[in-house]
Amino acid sequence: MTTLQKMAAAVKRLRIAYIPQAKARRFFLGVEQFSLSEFNSLNAAGRRLGINRWTGENRIRRLVTDGELANRLQYLLVSEALASHKGQWYCSLDHSQFGPFCIAILAVSHRKGRAIPIWCQVNVSEAALVAPLLVALEELFRFLRGNAPDLTLVLVMDRWFASDKLFKLFTKHEVYFIARTKSDKLVQLPWDPSWWKEPIHDISHPELPITYHRHKLRLIRSDYQDGMKDPEPWFLLTNLSEQITRRQVLNRYAERFEIEEAFKDVKWLQRLEWQRVRKPEVIRNLLLFVFLGWWLLWRYTTKALPQQRTHPKKQLSWFRQAWEYLQRLLRTPLLSQTAMVLQGGGKK
Repeated sequence: MTTLQKMAAAVKRLRIAYIPQAKARRFFLGVEQFSLSEFNSLNAAGRRLGINRWTGENRIRRLVTDGELANRLQYLLVSEALASHKGQWYCSLDHSQFGPFCIAILAVSHRKGRAIPIWCQVNVSEAALVAPLLVALEELFRFLRGNAPDLTLVLVMDRWFASDKLFKLFTKHEVYFIARTKSDKLVQLPWDPSWWKEPIHDISHPELPITYHRHKLRLIRSDYQDGMKDPEPWFLLTNLSEQITRRQVLNRYAERFEIEEAFKDVKWLQRLEWQRVRKPEVIRNLLLFVFLGWWLLWRYTTKALPQQRTHPKKQLSWFRQAWEYLQRLLRTPLLSQTAMVLQGGGKK
């Protein structure tokens, strides 16, 4: 089977496994218009259907406002990415701005330069993110506990997520984490009285057990040298056991930047930076179809990609390679090679 045939068969299999027959037409339409092509606009996607303009736009509008379909997509992505796995799986949790929305996104790290996004929580602003994020994460953890009992989730997060409320939720559901924290956070040291708190930036130890809001954690400080990009070292809080060494924790946190690169590809390669969506349910549907496209590319195109014979610093990411490879497969040339030669456009 060719790559396109494998992907088409996979989409049909996913439909049968996760999407009811009544939603099949909308599911296939979303995959075709949003998962594996650049985003232009919702109305343009409707006009590309090649039918009456108003009919096409209405079909797209019903697709992106279908909340039940979005929930099915979310279930599909988490199940395919996590439910069948065992042992520790490291995922990055971060948030990014898409138009007027601040969106929390969970992505699986495969240590290949780009994390694969599989889950999102849409909010109208960063200030209002915590409360709905707690509800959405609790639902996710309950799902994983029931459907992936042998999976141990490890969340790798930036400074924004180092909060007492989130740590309480992780402890409740036995979720491990590595979270960077601000240097002025106050923590209790093992040799100080219970009432005494010390700012993290005054701690010079590379690794130390500390107490933060009654959470018994490890504080890990990265090495720092003059001239480094960051003005200070990383200060990481983690509840991982000491079997995971300091160097392993630092390396795993460094992989968190894979989700930052994924944000850039979604916004620039797939052109989500220029969307003009104003409804939360619409951007959620749109992003989940995009995430499904990432999963399909990772699963069915990476093995077909040619080996790069360039300098490591000039190599393209797996996603850019897979994306451009797929676009070549989907593109139908306007002129054949024979016609170009006859017109003098190639070698004779």
